[in-house]
Amino acid sequence: MGTFHENDLISLYLSELKEIENIKSERQAIQLYIHPVLGKVLVINDEIQHIENYQCIYHEMLVHLPISFIPYPQQALIIGGGSLFSAYELLKYTSITKVVLCDYDPAVISLMEKNYPHVEKVLTDKRFHYINSDAKKYLEVETNQYDIIINDCFNIIKEVSPSGKPLADLLFEKLTHNGICSDIIYRHIFDQETTCATLEKMKAYSNVCFSLVTVPEYPGILHLEVLWGKNDKLKQTARNACNLEQFQSHMFQYYNPTMLPYYLYLPKYLDAVFNK
Repeated sequence: MGTFHENDLISLYLSELKEIENIKSERQAIQLYIHPVLGKVLVINDEIQHIENYQCIYHEMLVHLPISFIPYPQQALIIGGGSLFSAYELLKYTSITKVVLCDYDPAVISLMEKNYPHVEKVLTDKRFHYINSDAKKYLEVETNQYDIIINDCFNIIKEVSPSGKPLADLLFEKLTHNGICSDIIYRHIFDQETTCATLEKMKAYSNVCFSLVTVPEYPGILHLEVLWGKNDKLKQTARNACNLEQFQSHMFQYYNPTMLPYYLYLPKYLDAVFNK
C-alpha cells in the first residue's frame, strides 16, 4: 500500500493506496489508484485529477450551475475533461444536441473507459465528439459557437494561443449570444495573487458571477468558480434557475437548482482572505 500527496503547502494526504494502472503516454504520466474509503484516484503528472467519491461535488457544480442560467442549451464545448465526467453530466440534458471535447491525450480516455462505467455511455452517445488536439491550437481554428464552454484545463489569465491571443478572449468569441463559460479559478482562494488577478481580468466581461466551491482533492480545498460570458441572466443576485429540465429529480447527486441563491452567496469570510 502506498501514500500520495501533492507538492503544495496545502494538499490532501492519501494513504493505503493500491495502484491499479500506471502508464506513460506520449504526453504525460498517468496513475490510477484505489483508496479503501474514497474509491478510485486519478493522478496525472503528480497532480490529483479526480477522486471517485468526490467527483459529483466538482463536476455537477462545474456543469449544472452555469446551465441554471441557460433555458435551452444545445451545443457544448469542453476543454480538457478527459475523465469524461463533464461530458456525462452535459449529456443528461435532452436539449443538448452536441458535446465537443477537446483534449490532447487519448490515453486518459482509454484508461477511463477501462475502469469507469460512465465512459461507455458517453462514447456511445452520438451527440459526443472527441477532438484529439492541443486546445489552444484548436480554439484558433474552430468556427462554431457554443451555449456553454467548460474550461477544465487552463489557467485563463496566463494561457495564450500560438498567435499570442489571450485564451479568455478566444473562449469569449466562441460563445453564442446567450453563452456562458464555466471555470474553476486555477489554484485555491488562499493563492491571493492568482485569484485576485483572475477576478480583475473577469471585470472586462459585463456578465459575471462567482460561487465558492469545495474541491477536496485539489490543493487548498476552497476555490472560486467563475461563470462569465454573454448571457445577461448572469447576476450574483439571481434567485431562480431558468432551465426547467433541471427540476427533474433524477439528474443530480449533489446539485440542487432550487438552492441557486445559496450557491451564489459569497460570505464576508472572503473579504478577510483577500484583505479587502
